[in-house]
Amino acid sequence: MKFVGTISFLASAIVLAGCVVTKPLVNAQGQQIKFMNPILDESMLDQANYVLVQKSVASGDWTLVSISKTRQPITNERQERIVINKSLTAFAPDYTDYSFQTYVDRGNYNFETTIMHCKSTPLKAKQYGPCNSEFASVFVPMSVTKAYVAGRMGYAAKKEWEDPLTNTRRYVDSPQWVLQVVGAFEKLGIPKNK
Repeated sequence: MKFVGTISFLASAIVLAGCVVTKPLVNAQGQQIKFMNPILDESMLDQANYVLVQKSVASGDWTLVSISKTRQPITNERQERIVINKSLTAFAPDYTDYSFQTYVDRGNYNFETTIMHCKSTPLKAKQYGPCNSEFASVFVPMSVTKAYVAGRMGYAAKKEWEDPLTNTRRYVDSPQWVLQVVGAFEKLGIPKNK
């Protein structure tokens, strides 16, 4: 009986999740605004908008520090910088320190992910990149998760992949939610996504 209830609950959750459709983020001209993973192309930086945000130590909430046409320096470890192109159609973290490469996951249909190997974690005020950013996460290939679930990998090996001290690979996360929370899109004239 408990098993049937669990299956019913999971089926309901899947159906409900499928019904939730988020509208794409669009600018005032109706053009879609996309996260460019991992960074904006150099050609998109001309007259771009630089958004500096800061995370509160006390609450963990994000606040808007500034929006500028010039790159503002990061002055403390709680700050992050995002760049939005001039036409307001693309955004990404504004990393100045990076050396990305493609990771091919042979155990997951050769799926490719852009990652960076972090040899150190410099202060953000000196070098800002995926190794010290909250907009980057430890990269664990899907093949590792598959191997663990199938019983071909032990718990200790899986934890080693997940540990940021032993796994130096990072991938870039979208900062869209932070831009929305601090109201940066609205300040740039982009209508609120409803």
